[in-house]
Amino acid sequence: MARQPGRAIGDPLSHANRRGERNGTLQEQARPDEVDAPPAVEEAAQDEEGREEGGREEVAHRTARGLASRTAVSAALAAIEALGEGRPLRLALGSALAAHPGLGPKERRHAAVAARSVARWLRVCDAALVRARAPRSIPADRALLRYLAWRIAVLGEAPDAVARALRLPGPRRPRALGDAELRSVARALPRPGPLGPLSLDASGRLIPPPADPVTALGLRHSVPDALVRRILAALGPAEAAECLAALNREPVITLRVNAARSSRGAVLDALRGAGVAAEEGTGPLSVRVRDRARLFDAPAFRQGLAEVQDEGSQAVVDLCAPAEGERWLDLCAGSGGKALGLAALGARVTAWDANPRRLSELPRRARRAGLEVLVSRSEPAGTFDGVLVDAPCSGSGALAREPDARWRIDDAAVSRFREGQLAILDRAAPRVRKGGRLVYATCSLFREEGEEVVERFLAGHAGFSLAAETRRWPHRQEGAGFFMAQVEREGAPALATGRGRRRPKGRAGPKVRTTRRNPRRGATSRLTEQVGRVRKPAPVADLAARER
Repeated sequence: MARQPGRAIGDPLSHANRRGERNGTLQEQARPDEVDAPPAVEEAAQDEEGREEGGREEVAHRTARGLASRTAVSAALAAIEALGEGRPLRLALGSALAAHPGLGPKERRHAAVAARSVARWLRVCDAALVRARAPRSIPADRALLRYLAWRIAVLGEAPDAVARALRLPGPRRPRALGDAELRSVARALPRPGPLGPLSLDASGRLIPPPADPVTALGLRHSVPDALVRRILAALGPAEAAECLAALNREPVITLRVNAARSSRGAVLDALRGAGVAAEEGTGPLSVRVRDRARLFDAPAFRQGLAEVQDEGSQAVVDLCAPAEGERWLDLCAGSGGKALGLAALGARVTAWDANPRRLSELPRRARRAGLEVLVSRSEPAGTFDGVLVDAPCSGSGALAREPDARWRIDDAAVSRFREGQLAILDRAAPRVRKGGRLVYATCSLFREEGEEVVERFLAGHAGFSLAAETRRWPHRQEGAGFFMAQVEREGAPALATGRGRRRPKGRAGPKVRTTRRNPRRGATSRLTEQVGRVRKPAPVADLAARER
C-alpha cells in the first residue's frame, strides 16, 4: 500500500529505492521532533501507563538472546532487510528461514522473535537510532542497526556485549559499518526503563515524552499516528494506552475444540497428558496453550480434535449460531477456520474466497477434522440460511498477531477497505434467504470498518434489520479486536426442502463418534467416523485471482 511521505525521516537512516520511496513498506518511523521534543503536560499519567506496559511486552523474550547463534542472527537480518524492502513479515521470515536450512528449533525461534519484534518496535528502533546519531547506511546495515536497536533499546541488553556478538566477520555481509562505528552507536542508544522503551538516554537520564499526546502514544507503543488518533477518539487517553499496549503483546495460542468429535474437557486432558500446558479459554470451546513446544505433535491436535483459532474468530462463529443442518456460505473464507467451526456445529458449509489459493489447505484440514466442507471454485449462487462475511480490513485489531500490518494503516487505506466491505455486503445480500441471517465481521478497531459499514448497508437494503452487534477490544477480552454484527432478512423461508430447520427435541442427531472393537489389535479402541466426505475443489486455473 502507498505510504504517506510525512512518515519517513530524511536523516540519518533514509535510503531511497529506485522508485524514490524510502525503505519500502517499513519506512523509517522516527521523526526529529519526536526525539528531542519538550515534555508533555500530563507526565504522571503517562508514567503509570508506561510502567504497566513495560513489564509485559517484548522484554519477556530476553531468553531469546542466548539462542542467537551467528547463523540465527544472519537469518533474522535477512528477514529484517526483506521487511525494509516492503515484503510482508510472513513471506520475509519464511524466505529467510528457508535460506538457512541448518537452523535448529531454538535458532529458528530467535530469528522469528527478532523479525517480529523489529516489525513491531520499528518506530522505537528508528527513534533510538536517531538519538544515537547512527550513520547513513546501505540496506544490509540498516537491518543490522535495527536489530542492534531492538536488543539494546527495547530488550535492554548490554551495548558492548551485543556489539561484540555482531563484530566482523559478523553474521552477514556485505557490511559498510566497522566494528568501532557499530560499538559507538550501541553505546549511544537509549535504554528501556520504567516507562518502557526509550525511557532513558545512554547516560541513564529520563527522556521526556513529546508534548503532542498523539505523537507520545505513537512513539511509546510504536504505532502510526493515524492509528493513535482513531483509538484516542474511541476510548480516551487512559484506555487507548491499554489498548495499544495489548496490541504489542505476543498473542497466546488458542485452540477451538472440534465440537463434532470431542469436548473441551476431553481435549484438555489429552493435551495435558501429552505434556502441553493448556487451560480453558474464554469461549465455550476455546483452549489456551501457554507453551507451544509439544502442541503440534500432540495426538489431540494431529487427529483433528482441535484447531488453532483466535478467541475473537471463535466469537464470530458463536454469533452465527448455526442450527443443525442449516446451509451456510462463508463468502470470504480465507484459510477456512470459521468454515470448519460452522461445520463442527452441524452446519452444511460452502466456502469461497476471491483468492482461491487461500483455500488450498482447507480440504486437508477438513479431512483431518472429519468434517464436510464444500470448497467452491466460483462465487456460489442461490440462497443460504446464513451468510458469513469476514471482510478484508485494516487488521488493526490483530496487530499482536500481524505486527507489520500497522505500517500499512493510513486514512486512505481505511477508506479503501470500507468501500470494499460495502461492495462485498452488497454481493452477499442476495445470497441470504428470506428469514435468513447475514453475519458481518472484521478484525478492525475502527468505526469506519464496523458500525459505519453496517449503518450504510442497512440504509441501502430495506429488507434487512439489525439483530445483534458487538465489539471486542484486545485489552478487554482475550484475542484480537473484532467488530461483528448480525442482520436478518425479512420474510418467511420457503417450505418443502426441510433444509436448515432445527431438529425437534428428542430426535437424535448424526453420530460422529463411536466405540467399536478393532479386530487387528484385539482391543476396544475409540474411533472417529468421518462426517460425510470432503468435496475437493475443482481446478481454479481458469479463475482470475482477485484481491481479497
